[in-house]
This record gives sequence, structure tokens and C-alpha cells, in this order.
Amino acid sequence: MDYNLRWHEKAVDDLRGLDRKLQKKIVARIRDYMPKDPIALGKPLTGVFKGFHRYRYGDYRIIYAVDQTLRTVMILRVGNRKTIHDRP
Repeated sequence: MDYNLRWHEKAVDDLRGLDRKLQKKIVARIRDYMPKDPIALGKPLTGVFKGFHRYRYGDYRIIYAVDQTLRTVMILRVGNRKTIHDRP
């Protein structure tokens, strides 16, 4: 059974700041791969981001949280790997 995807408003804003072609690629990648097994797909984060996961797509990172009880993945942030962890 696949997980449901949800997008936080900050992640949507992050996407809007990217080139439209890149937006489509990232959304397609998330839609195609993330619902199947988000825990195995991404890498668990540590420190202040403990409890979240990240998925790498080229130079971009997708930060997300997984709720196994509700079988939901919340996409929290999308951004360049150099700056994604610096933003609130």
C-alpha cells in the first residue's frame, strides 16, 4: 500500500522559485518514487532535523516527514543542497 503525499506550503513556495522544467522533474520524481517506500528511499537526518528524511535529486534535496500510522509523507522543503539546511 502506497503512502499519501502532502505538500507543506513552504515546499510549494520553494518549487515556485525554481525553473519550471526543474519543477516538473522534481514533482514527477517525488510522485513516482516517494509513495512506495519513503523510509528506504531517503536518508534519515540528524541533529536539529532528527525525525526527518531527505531525498537527493541532483543538486537538490527534498526534506520530508513520514507518518507511518497515517501512511502519509509530508514534503516540507525543496532546495539546493548548499542552502536547504540553512533555511527555516
